[in-house]
Amino acid sequence: MSAGTTSPTRQPQMLGWLRQLSFGNIGAVYVWALIIIVFSIWVPDLFPRRLTVEAIADNFSISGLAALAILLPIASGTFDASVGGTISLSGVICGWLMINTGLPTTVVVLLTLLSGVGVGLFNAFAVVAMRIPPLIATLATWLIADALSVAVSGNQTITAPRMSGSFSQLAQHQIWGFTIPILYVLFLMLLLGGVLTQTASGRYVYAVGFDPQVARLAGVRVKLISTGALVSAGLIGAFAGVVLASRVASATPNGGDSYLLPAFAAAFLGATQFRAKRFNATGTIIAVFMLGTGQYGLLLAGAPQWTPNVFQGLALVAAIGLTQIRDPNHAVARKWRAARTKTAISDADATDTPESLAADDAVST
Repeated sequence: MSAGTTSPTRQPQMLGWLRQLSFGNIGAVYVWALIIIVFSIWVPDLFPRRLTVEAIADNFSISGLAALAILLPIASGTFDASVGGTISLSGVICGWLMINTGLPTTVVVLLTLLSGVGVGLFNAFAVVAMRIPPLIATLATWLIADALSVAVSGNQTITAPRMSGSFSQLAQHQIWGFTIPILYVLFLMLLLGGVLTQTASGRYVYAVGFDPQVARLAGVRVKLISTGALVSAGLIGAFAGVVLASRVASATPNGGDSYLLPAFAAAFLGATQFRAKRFNATGTIIAVFMLGTGQYGLLLAGAPQWTPNVFQGLALVAAIGLTQIRDPNHAVARKWRAARTKTAISDADATDTPESLAADDAVST
C-alpha cells in the first residue's frame, strides 16, 4: 500500500468522525461558537472575558435544571408543563419550613423534594390513571401549584436571616469562580444521559416515546415508565426550586414560571443534536447555554429588554422546525430526497454516452 493511500480500515473511522462532527449532528455547537464570535466583535470590552463565562454559567444553571426536569417526560412521549409551578411551590415550601420550623436544613431540603415527588405523582394520576391529555393535565397542575405557592406565602416574598446562612451555601458556594449549581447541572446531565443511553430503562423510555402501543406489545410497562418520568420531573423541579431559593436567599410565589418556556426551547433544540430526533441530556444542556449566551450577549450589547425573549422564541421555532424537517416522512425531507434521486439519475444518464455504451458492450462480449 502506497504512502498516499488511506487504509480501508481507517476510512470508516474517518467517515464516522466526520459524521459526528457534521453540522447536522452538532449544529448547536457551531451556532454557539458563532454567537460567541459575533458578540466578541460587537461588545469587545465586555463579552470576551472570564466574568462573562461565570455569569452565563451562574445565571442559566436553574434553566438547565428545569430543562433536565422535563427531559424524561418528553422523551417518553408526554409533557410536563407544571415544572414552572413545581419550582415556585417547592421554593416557597422550603422557605416556609426554614422560617416556621426549627428543622435542620437537610431535613427541610428532603421534605421539599418530597413535595416535588407529590406533584409528580399527582401528574401521573391525572395522565396515566385518568388518561387526561398530558398537556392539559400538567397545565392544570401548574395553575394549582402556583395557587398553592401564593397561599403558603401569603402572596409575599419569604425571606429571613436563616435563609442567608448555611442554606444559601447550597447555591452560592463557589468553586474555581463558578457557583456550585453548575456542578449540579453537569452531574444530572451525566446521570440522565447515562440512564437514557446505557440502561434498559432508558431504552424503554425511548420506546414508549416513539410508539407506546408497540412498546406495550413488546412487553414494556408503559404506565410505569410514564409514571416514573413524571415523578422524576417533579423531583428535579423541586430540587431546582430549592437551588433557586438558596441562590437568592428568598422564595417568591410564581417565581419559577419564567423557566418553563426556556426549558422546552432547550429540550427541543437539544433533540436536534447528537442523537437525531431523540431528546438527550447533553444536547439539552448545550442548548441551554447556547441560548443563555445569546440572551446575555444581547443584554451586554445594550439591546432592548424584549430582544432576549424574541431570540428565545425564534430559537424555539427553529428547533422544532429542524426536528420536524429531519423526520424522513416530512414533506421537506421527501422533496429533498426526490431532488437528490433525480440529480443522481440525470448524472448517470449523462455518463451513458454512445462511446461508453459501446465500450460496455465490447467488455460484455
